[in-house]
Amino acid sequence: MWRILFLTPILIATGCKGEEKEKAAQVEPGADSVKVITTKKGRKLWVMKAAKVKEKGDTLIGFGVSVRFYRGGKVSSVLTADSGKYDQVSGNMVAFGKVHLVSSDSVEMWSRSLRWDEKRQIIWTEDSVKIYDKKRDRTLYARGMETDASVSYIKFLSPVRGEGKEEEFEK
Repeated sequence: MWRILFLTPILIATGCKGEEKEKAAQVEPGADSVKVITTKKGRKLWVMKAAKVKEKGDTLIGFGVSVRFYRGGKVSSVLTADSGKYDQVSGNMVAFGKVHLVSSDSVEMWSRSLRWDEKRQIIWTEDSVKIYDKKRDRTLYARGMETDASVSYIKFLSPVRGEGKEEEFEK
């Protein structure tokens, strides 16, 4: 059963070029579920929900995980997974099982695991990944990648193969 004390705000101050930026993670436990809301200066960065949850030290282990990432007050992408872990100290997350990420800009991603690095503000994996870009009608496959929460770029960590329409390039 869930054993966190009521609402537990966790304030984390990080320095950036001499100025302090406030980040807050708010954990809202349910009977067997949890909702974690991370904000920066009052704006939502991401919201994680898990249908069932276990607590192991500073780590929450969730099953039926959903994470909504925000940019400019709007949902920029949604990640769903069979299970995941959230480190309450570092703010890092890892999603396992059938992991699916959908951006608001028509990019979908599938993998066995995706990780969120709170400090670097990136989603990354070393596992195989399948990426479908609906706008370009193209599917890419690689092993390892990193992207931001909006999936506005993708940096591949291995050779990429793909299928779909070829783009025309200026000569």
